[in-house]
Amino acid sequence: MPELTLDDGGQVHYEDTGDGPPLLLVHGLGAPSAFFARAVPGLAAGHRVLTVDLRGHGATPQGTEPVTVDRCAADLHALTEKLDVRGLTLLGWSLGATVAYRYLDRYGTDRVTGLVSVEQTPYLLSEDGWEHAAFGGLDAAGAADVERMLGAADRTVTADLVRGFFARGTTPEPELADALTDAAAGCRPDAKRQLWRDALRQDWRHRLPSLGVPVLFLHGALSQVYPTSVGAWLAAAVPGSRLELFEHSGHLPFLEEPERFHRVVGAWTAQGGKRR
Repeated sequence: MPELTLDDGGQVHYEDTGDGPPLLLVHGLGAPSAFFARAVPGLAAGHRVLTVDLRGHGATPQGTEPVTVDRCAADLHALTEKLDVRGLTLLGWSLGATVAYRYLDRYGTDRVTGLVSVEQTPYLLSEDGWEHAAFGGLDAAGAADVERMLGAADRTVTADLVRGFFARGTTPEPELADALTDAAAGCRPDAKRQLWRDALRQDWRHRLPSLGVPVLFLHGALSQVYPTSVGAWLAAAVPGSRLELFEHSGHLPFLEEPERFHRVVGAWTAQGGKRR
């Protein structure tokens, strides 16, 4: 993978594939860019697709700074400046969507024309009046359990986490599940724990409407990670946004319903993020 050395000495590893409107794919926590491997060819048929490994994930070293949402957003900004990418659509999946929110909040829309937010909630923890926490009701004790699992060396724990990404009531293809588990197991435990702790502090419920670009929300109707109607909440909270539900998908619609995923994203970018 090509690499970009940053001003603090850190590195970002990325891939640049295809031609057309630029699309930057931002992966989730403990799930590096290899998770997008099957999706890239279909998306690259009509886009210039950029994939990146965030710090401590995949090919990118952790570095000396704590791995935070803000640090990851800064790394993405450095990459877009280095490559001089303009007219960009940010596609963030899971925690990658939160990183994309932070990019727009901090760096604005000079280079970005649209946002595709895939399977993410604006706030991970449960509280009175908020029913769209991770796993349907993540509390402080549950968050601590997740942190312990993220730091576990046992591959079986990682495999269980990966299986939970697939649609409720389904059994993933063994070869795919093994490949994703291998990719996830290669992420640095400290980086995952640091990013998780910072993610728990992120609250975008009242900030998403001010990001300044058209937003497409993509959610799996059978998600075990976000089993509530958080997509509908998001679409109602962000004026002019659009929601697409993937009826047969869990947390991985780009792998579970790839052809529809490619069509929906392609139509969105072709229209410049305008609603149909």
